[in-house]
Amino acid sequence: MSVDELLSYIESRFGISREVFENYKFKVKGRDVWIFSEDAPEDLKGLNRVGLRFARGLGKSVKLTTAVIQIFGKYATRNVYEISEEKLEDFLRGKDVEIGEVNSIDRGQVIVKFGEDILGSALYDGKTLKNQIPKARRLV
Repeated sequence: MSVDELLSYIESRFGISREVFENYKFKVKGRDVWIFSEDAPEDLKGLNRVGLRFARGLGKSVKLTTAVIQIFGKYATRNVYEISEEKLEDFLRGKDVEIGEVNSIDRGQVIVKFGEDILGSALYDGKTLKNQIPKARRLV
């Protein structure tokens, strides 16, 4: 999967327009994609990492990173789940959350938010949000 195909996937999956990413550059390294400012120098040879990891699993099942979802998730118009206050603490502690069947979201990676706050992502299997918030970002 190329960066162009990845951006098309993001647009179809989450409704995030490609225009949101116009002022950024991308670098593919292995099966990961990194995003960085368009002001970064053209010659990035010799650098191991540049920018922010954008997505993992390129070519297989792509997963946007939590940081990218927290930054760009505000532009999403599809596959966004607004978590209830009753389930919020469990989700922030890294637990999976039963939500039942929700017709407005598709199975797969979804963006989870509470009010205006984008919390991260989860895998939706048709009844459960399987938490994908990294352990380092969870409430303890």
